[in-house]
This record gives sequence, C-alpha cells and structure tokens, in this order.
Amino acid sequence: MNRKFILLIVISVSFNLCISSKPTRMIFIEQIYRLYESNLHTTHTDHKRNIFWLENCLSLPNIHPSQAIVVTKDWEEYVKYKLLLRFHIHYLLTKEYVDWGWEYDKRDIAFYNIEWAKEIKNSFEIAKSRYLIARRYWEETKKWSNLAYGKKLHIGWEQIEDLNYEIENNLFDYDYDTIIDMRLKDLERKIKIVDSYLAKNN
Repeated sequence: MNRKFILLIVISVSFNLCISSKPTRMIFIEQIYRLYESNLHTTHTDHKRNIFWLENCLSLPNIHPSQAIVVTKDWEEYVKYKLLLRFHIHYLLTKEYVDWGWEYDKRDIAFYNIEWAKEIKNSFEIAKSRYLIARRYWEETKKWSNLAYGKKLHIGWEQIEDLNYEIENNLFDYDYDTIIDMRLKDLERKIKIVDSYLAKNN
C-alpha cells in the first residue's frame, strides 16, 4: 500500500477525531465507513483504495451509540444497526471486487489482440481472483443480511434497510451469485482460447 495514501488516511481520521465533540484515542468502524462514503471513488485505479478502507474497518469496534450513524432508541435497535452496518460493508466489498475484476476481464479474444495472449491470460487470472474474493464477500453479505432481517425492527436507516429487504425477498436486481458465476464461466472459456493459442505458438 502506498505510504502517502496510508498517511492521508491517518491524517483524515486524526482530523475527524480532533473535531469530534467527544475526543477519543480510538478509531471506530463508523469513522472509516464515513471516510469511504465521503471519499468514494469509482474509477478502476481506486478500487484498491476503497477496499483498503472497507476491509480494515471490519476489524474495528463500533462507536458509542450516541455517535452512531443512526441514533437508536434501545438496545435491540442498536443491535440491528450494527448488523446492518456490517451487512452493508460486506455488500460494498462484493461490489468493489466485482467491479475491480471486470477491469481485467472486459476484453474479449479477437484476431487483433491474440498476439498478446500471455498478457491477456495474466489479466484474466487477476480477474478470476477478484471474482472469487467477491463470491466470499457475497456469502458474508447474505449471512449478515439474514441476521439483520431477522430483527423485525425499523430503525430509520432507509437506504440500507431497503437493500436488506430486497436481498431477503429476492427483489434485488443485481444478483451477485448469478453475475459472478457467469463471469467465471466466461473467463474459463476465454482462458481456454488463450491456452490453445499459446500451445500452438510455443
């Protein structure tokens, strides 16, 4: 990881802590999650940055309930809030890894690029590794989604609760199970073409 980038994160978090109404030496999952949301990048060069934030915040504790993203009224609502937060972080990681994989996967095999077969195969292998990680995070997403949905409470986190409802009721348009399987199968097809070319030309 780029040292300048890590320094930027530390400075950003430190600044947020300094202006907090309740200063603390700890860093919490919500603070990094908010950094991700406020600094969201969508170009392929930034997937690594976004993933770095999201993966590292999963190991952090939750902030005090009074400073949570959604202020809840009782313990049961707070439990659902924590489940929804982890559900959404795993969902975002799934999306980031799928999108990152696509950056290495979007080329098809044609007569005008087959001469770069070794480079193309390497790109496809990277894409495959990203999709496999995405599948793991999608399984975690579904696990946390189910746990959150099992708490029959509405806490007012509309966008995340709507996403939770859609996934649990098969209303979500972007089924990552299907998408990841389709992309992995297509990668297998393209890698076979590349391997065949390499075998004939070595």
